[in-house]
Amino acid sequence: MQALIKSERKTAQNSEINLSIQKKYDLAIEMIDNAMKNGLPACMVLADSWYGIEPFIKELKRLKLSYILEITTKNKVKVHCQKPKLTPKGKLAKNQFELKSFKEYFKTILSYQVCGFAANKQTGKKEKVLYHAKISTVRLNAIPGKLRLVESVDPIKETTKYLLTNELTWEATKIISIYSYRWVIEEFFRNAKQLTDMEGATIRSEQGVTLALYLVSWIDSLLHYENYKRSTAGKLTKESLTIPSIVRRLQYENLEAVLDRVQNEEEFVTKWLEVTRANINRNRRKTSELILMEECDVQQEQQAA
Repeated sequence: MQALIKSERKTAQNSEINLSIQKKYDLAIEMIDNAMKNGLPACMVLADSWYGIEPFIKELKRLKLSYILEITTKNKVKVHCQKPKLTPKGKLAKNQFELKSFKEYFKTILSYQVCGFAANKQTGKKEKVLYHAKISTVRLNAIPGKLRLVESVDPIKETTKYLLTNELTWEATKIISIYSYRWVIEEFFRNAKQLTDMEGATIRSEQGVTLALYLVSWIDSLLHYENYKRSTAGKLTKESLTIPSIVRRLQYENLEAVLDRVQNEEEFVTKWLEVTRANINRNRRKTSELILMEECDVQQEQQAA
């Protein structure tokens, strides 16, 4: 009976866990939806190829949001057949499309745009080419509707990315430029791991995960606010710094304050030494002797139960 109860409890726990599991794109939509309901203005959604899928795009369309998403080459472009498709009976087929891979499709587009940074005469920097970009308005096999597709080739690294957007009038340079803003997310995770030790957090519950993420996000917000205050202080705006730079500045200010007190306040130094000296030695705990407290009969306990 006890084994049966344990089994039922385990099954119930497993079902609760299964119910709580959500896919990444569902969680993303939930977060976007909550943000909009709480008054944050709707804006451009930028995401990597994990989110360049039909269910996520369908939800963005429901929320009436613009997006630029990286998309994998598993998708295909629908193109009109060069020769009419016929049914086995010789009639004209309803579907007059064939599917082409992104690479094959963009080979047919001969013109491309060169994107990069302009030369800077003041610093002496030469212009730098970053991408060769091709763009087209297409229909895909897995995602309904007209969409704008960009092929972005890095001529130095010889790597290719494909970006998808529902902004049908935008040019390749604008799409790539706005998508580059997604790098802020990578900076957030770098700061979260290096500065706030997010990966080192020991988490054993959903509440623990929530608290850890809230704490990391709150610290990040405070650091960005400190950066904002420093950038706008005075009559003229200053160039924005990285978050690690803000942390190093604060550490330097703390160091200055400590050194100033060490040099000018003898009482502070004396007290510091006293506290440090008091915490140098700590005695090991004494090990208590283990004794036999009672002998029990298992059979008698089972009969009593």
